[in-house]
Amino acid sequence: MAMRKDQIADNKFTLPNDARDLALYVRQITQNVKVFDPAIDANLPAQLRATADQIYFDIFEANGVRVDSADTKKERLALQKRAIRLCTRMLALMDMARRCFHLSGKRCVFWGRNVRDIRQRCRDWHESDSKRYKAF
Repeated sequence: MAMRKDQIADNKFTLPNDARDLALYVRQITQNVKVFDPAIDANLPAQLRATADQIYFDIFEANGVRVDSADTKKERLALQKRAIRLCTRMLALMDMARRCFHLSGKRCVFWGRNVRDIRQRCRDWHESDSKRYKAF
């Protein structure tokens, strides 16, 4: 039997799936031309989609890096750091979108909570990996 999302333990193992869900959510909402009117700004929705996609790709790739040397440790930690920076950029882009497209406060709260949650979990993961692979 499938579990509801609120029943699944919040841990680093669900982070790639949550990042994927964020990227898909951003794609879904930015396709609504009634809200994200291309006449106002056609570039900002594309930036939002590209940033959300890159967050997912970086987390997914970092999760796939098997640390067995100093180089692979460095690569994994760099991907995690970039995902964290991109989450911060996503929040800035969301703020711009809120002002440009007059997004509802309810949507921004939900969206922002998801991005901040992913960013914090990625920070925790980065810190955990830094300690775990200190020997390399």
